[in-house]
Amino acid sequence: MTDIQTTATQEAGEDLLQELDDLGGPPATPPAVVEDPRGRRRRRIIAWLLVVALVLFGAVAAWYLLNRKPLSELPGLDVDKVPTYKTALYGVEKPLGVAVSLDGSLLYVTQSGTKPAAFILDRDGNSVGRLKPPAADKGYHVPVYVAVHPTSGDVYVGDRAAGKVYVYDRAGTYRSTFTPKDKKITFSPLGLGVSADGTVYVADASSAEPKNHRILVFAPDGSLVKTLGKGELNYPNAIVPGAQDAIYVTDSNNGRVVVFDSTGAMTTLLARGIGDGDLGLPRGMALDDQGRLFVVDTTDQQVRVFTTGAMPTDHPAYVGSFGDQGREDATFLFPNGVATDTRGRVYVADRENNRIQVWGY
Repeated sequence: MTDIQTTATQEAGEDLLQELDDLGGPPATPPAVVEDPRGRRRRRIIAWLLVVALVLFGAVAAWYLLNRKPLSELPGLDVDKVPTYKTALYGVEKPLGVAVSLDGSLLYVTQSGTKPAAFILDRDGNSVGRLKPPAADKGYHVPVYVAVHPTSGDVYVGDRAAGKVYVYDRAGTYRSTFTPKDKKITFSPLGLGVSADGTVYVADASSAEPKNHRILVFAPDGSLVKTLGKGELNYPNAIVPGAQDAIYVTDSNNGRVVVFDSTGAMTTLLARGIGDGDLGLPRGMALDDQGRLFVVDTTDQQVRVFTTGAMPTDHPAYVGSFGDQGREDATFLFPNGVATDTRGRVYVADRENNRIQVWGY
């Protein structure tokens, strides 16, 4: 190497060392990485959210496996679409039917148990009267369902054992016994309904053979207008008159709700199944002033809520259900009857819990 090259190399090395000195010298080791505490906190939050999601998923799966009910009936869902629990009225033994006076101040309740009877309760559940059969009828009495005339407020009580329908004024004073003009016609009333024009509907289950079960339609004077559903029904229970001269019927042992239009044609609206809004053993039924249809599902221990369509034969839209099995507040043990008033209250005959439950919007 020549002296000139050696000198150039030394000068280049000195320039590089000077640049390194200017930059603070070459780093001896990489700087330590300091973790951002915000990132660590973010990862913890994500981990907790994953744990919560897994717990919720497990709870939903367990609830479904235990109850085998639609997920839309999970506790806490649809609270804005179904009524909420308010209170319970006691002092009745195994109640079956319930109806409300036109002004909502009185409840008419039938009880089974060891002493079948029909009572009048006030809004607080105090007994303020009884619906007693006439003194001349000294036989055995089993009142089941109750209906209130939508304009006069008269109270109709179907007595299955006596095979009669008794009529009272709103205060419980006996007025008359509704009897068919044709004395050959007899019935053992289960469901009972009355429309504004005084038409009386009786669900007759006097025969042990379901093929003979039927709905009898009477004019106000007791004349038989028509017979519906014979050979198609199996222990029809509740009867609810609707719009356009249609009537809704819980065809209990067939697990369905049917509607008869003004011509007498029958359409199945709701049926037995395990899907949303399907039924088990429907008994009581009510239709409120908002077009909501309430169906008591006795074996599922719930009340199912639907909205009716423009036409009586339209399939009702399922809204949700309320209640569950148990003895605590807001639970049922084989509920039977249901009634509504114009204040958004829903009254349910909670049979085996010996009470009338009050729900409301």
